[in-house]
Amino acid sequence: MPRFVRPLRLLVLLVPACISVALGAEATSGRTTIPDAAQPQLAVNNAGGVWLVYGRSTVPLAGGAPVKPPAGPAHAQHKSGHGGASAPARAGDLFVARSQDGGASFGPSVNVAHVPGLALGLRRGPRLAVHGNRLTVTAIGTELVAFTSEDGGATWSGPTAINDIPGSAREGLHDLAGAPDGEVFVTWLDLREGKMQLWGARSRDGGRTWDRNERVYRSPDVSICECCHPSAVYGAEGTLAVMWRNAIAGARDMWMTTRARGAADFTPARKLGHGTWTLPACPMDGGRLWPESDGTFTTAWQRNGEIFLARADGSPEVRLGRGKQPLGVTRNGKATVLWQQGEDLVAADTAVTTPTPVATSARFAVVVPVGRHLVLAYEQGPAKAKQPGIVVERYSNGSEE
Repeated sequence: MPRFVRPLRLLVLLVPACISVALGAEATSGRTTIPDAAQPQLAVNNAGGVWLVYGRSTVPLAGGAPVKPPAGPAHAQHKSGHGGASAPARAGDLFVARSQDGGASFGPSVNVAHVPGLALGLRRGPRLAVHGNRLTVTAIGTELVAFTSEDGGATWSGPTAINDIPGSAREGLHDLAGAPDGEVFVTWLDLREGKMQLWGARSRDGGRTWDRNERVYRSPDVSICECCHPSAVYGAEGTLAVMWRNAIAGARDMWMTTRARGAADFTPARKLGHGTWTLPACPMDGGRLWPESDGTFTTAWQRNGEIFLARADGSPEVRLGRGKQPLGVTRNGKATVLWQQGEDLVAADTAVTTPTPVATSARFAVVVPVGRHLVLAYEQGPAKAKQPGIVVERYSNGSEE
């Protein structure tokens, strides 16, 4: 059985000074497991409601017979107008579950839709944005599509196609951002011109309709990095930030751009960090970008097997440790960073040479702040398992209780 280590020590740096301090012990105050599920994503509204989206990886089988799911949210019958009562869950189904207690527990999962050819794995999978009780889910199958709910995820409409050139989003990597005013923006790796570029589109009605596709970035070399996931997020004032891994003269470094609220164009793209990484192939690791309360942004990413934290203002990067697939979030002015090390999910204070294990056989995590808590979700199971499961845990800092 997977082993969990408590208490959890998380990497914390004061923002924006980047001075390392210890967060202290954190205890779990809720845990949910969902079998036969992959690529979780979390979103939170202003009232503290938490939603989880994930994909069904495959139908669970053992010796040719269905496996009885362990405890956790049930895969509820599909409640939308997509044909009434649904068939049993299939590989390629999308599900959303809602928590009304800040992520401590989740209600039954609702089947959003079936997406033929759903891209699921290695950061490919559904994305979620929430504004009040309006939810937007995006996913890539044959095309990049959106689904919308106006009642907290109980019923769904869609799919609505987003990419306006058929097949251009076939790499399957994208991200979705939700603005404070309800606008959403999706960005994806696009092949419409034969070489990988970064494109995007905006919706002002929760994903029911989308503006014309727009190019976010085209490399001055052949293409951007071909299979590293992009990140997109809005700041508190409505500024949109997008991050991706570039490829210029063999350098696979992280770049980003921003667009102020109401502006028509993105700012000139800029490189993150002072170092560089020359690599002949894609590392399949796009890092993560998140907003700060002062309107700026912080990033975490991998370079040559090492994890770095960098402000998006040109400051030097800070080395955190070795690993891949980093992610982070800021809570109470402090940045919390986690990443994968081997088969495990870890975190570390920069003053500690050995990262602290969070969970074994765990990967592709996502974390969001919910009041005084952090809610963490991740895949768990053998690395090559075709039927991973999802774990969602809520952490509480004892000093804040």
